Amino acid sequence: MAWDDGGIFDLSAESDARDTWVWRSVVIGTGALLIVALEPSGAGMAAAAIGTAVVVPNVVDPEVWTSASGEWSELFNVFDAAVADLTEADAAMFAQWKDSAAESFHGFVNGTLLQVLARLREACNLMDDACTQMAIVVISTLVAYFSATVGAIVAALASNAGGPFSPAAKWAVFGVWAPVILAVIAAMVAAVATLWTTNKTLGDAFDALKNKIGEKDGRIDAASVRLPEPVKAVISRYDEWEKKS
Repeated sequence: MAWDDGGIFDLSAESDARDTWVWRSVVIGTGALLIVALEPSGAGMAAAAIGTAVVVPNVVDPEVWTSASGEWSELFNVFDAAVADLTEADAAMFAQWKDSAAESFHGFVNGTLLQVLARLREACNLMDDACTQMAIVVISTLVAYFSATVGAIVAALASNAGGPFSPAAKWAVFGVWAPVILAVIAAMVAAVATLWTTNKTLGDAFDALKNKIGEKDGRIDAASVRLPEPVKAVISRYDEWEKKS
């Protein structure tokens, strides 16, 4: 997986792309030192293959995820306030308006709008948590990579100092390093899969909101609430409304 190839967060922002390539450069540099330390056994080329195919494409600046977490948290606050305001407004309206039209509108607000908004609120909370977890996973992956790689470099150099060149010793170092790297990358991929599931939950919630409110030019059109036709018919008979003074 390459983060800038159509993933959840494309690295289109210049600062995000720059910071990510800084991290990738450090990873590439560390990997190059490992390759030199492992050669001429051939293990260095194997390490280069893993680094090129698996490690580097999955390196991303952790700030991408921490920033995303903050944005989802702000959206959660927006939807949370919307739920609270709509609940309060509906209660105030229903206290002054008691008839079949009021019952229909009240039912629509409580049975549809509030449920959809609450679903969006919880989806944003899930995305906030998922992005926070991804930031932790990315940081943990970088720490694990650098720790394992530096350790492998030290071990490979120590094998040089310990006596005549031994390809077996270099391959033994590679044999310890490679499973650790593959395991931490696999953990990152699993975390991304979880994030995609959460992202789908959010998409489903937005689709539900669009179905109830409507959309215009690909955006939710909150200015024109799409009430069910039976509810519209009842509310439109304003001459039959009964208001309490």
